[in-house]
Amino acid sequence: MAGAALAFSLATSQAQVYSANVVGYCNVVIPAGPSYTLLASPFDDGNGNSATNWLDPKGTLPNKTTIYTWNGSGFNNVSKAGGAWGALAATTTIPPGSGFFVFLPATQTTPVTNTFVGTVVVNSGGSITNTIPSGYSAWGSPIPYAGDLVADTNLNLGHLLIVNKSVIYTWNGSGFNNAGLAGGVWTPPTAPLSVGAGFFVFQKGNYSTNWVQKADY
Repeated sequence: MAGAALAFSLATSQAQVYSANVVGYCNVVIPAGPSYTLLASPFDDGNGNSATNWLDPKGTLPNKTTIYTWNGSGFNNVSKAGGAWGALAATTTIPPGSGFFVFLPATQTTPVTNTFVGTVVVNSGGSITNTIPSGYSAWGSPIPYAGDLVADTNLNLGHLLIVNKSVIYTWNGSGFNNAGLAGGVWTPPTAPLSVGAGFFVFQKGNYSTNWVQKADY
């Protein structure tokens, strides 16, 4: 892709994206504390995708900031105390397209603009496949798309989840909005997602789904 004219621009109320030559960034606003925000990086940082590289590379977030990553049945967490992150921070990784929570304490009295910087993981015209397991799992789009998880052909998820009683959960800042599948119909018929946001999927039964996204910039 060297020298290729790969460029795209996406915008939502909380995120702006620009990418050229498969290197890009997106800015996501995290509300002042105390707050929980569900995020996901749409890039590969090329350096292991450490949780604290994504979230606190300059060490400016306050003590008691906590990152929660989903392990398949619950959350692992790493917190900041005494100006330093816990020992697990170095080995806590967040690959592109993995959802995670960040908690900001009340001492963070202003919103924080978090910048995800890295390489777009799919070349234009290519595709990426992630396997969504049965039960609960935490995700984000591994391509920096904004849109609708149920109806959008870029995010391309809703029509792939075909098992009734499956649910998509998006975060509204204080709790989850959910879209559920029954009789082959999603209710409500929308699940909006902004760039850099995470979401959860509950897949009913002992089924897995290959989530395929195409990069069409």
